[in-house]
Amino acid sequence: MLLIASMLTIAVSLMHSLLGGKRLIAPILRMDGLPVILGSVVNTKLTLRIGWHLTSLLWWGIAAAMASLHFSPQLAAPAFLWMVCVVFAISGAAALILSRGAHKSWILFFPIAAIAGYAAYTG
Repeated sequence: MLLIASMLTIAVSLMHSLLGGKRLIAPILRMDGLPVILGSVVNTKLTLRIGWHLTSLLWWGIAAAMASLHFSPQLAAPAFLWMVCVVFAISGAAALILSRGAHKSWILFFPIAAIAGYAAYTG
């Protein structure tokens, strides 16, 4: 059952990123009058786009954890912790690189990734 749930999660994440990005986020980003975040409307648009797709990334991580639980239930804690580590590391890198450091979420994302990775490794 977890493998089916994992595959469905991947499917919904792909639809979320591709269709939602095209049909919801893209029209919003073309709107006039968006609020200024982090000093510019460009950063507002970047924050909306990245936040939208990080949701899909989180779902991929959850799907990977469910698939791991399906195949190796005894590895539940490490699988979950590695998923947290990878998702937050990618989130931190995206925030740091794409916003050129302006979006300060990376300051929290990287330590979360490191702590989860350490816990998974030393588990």
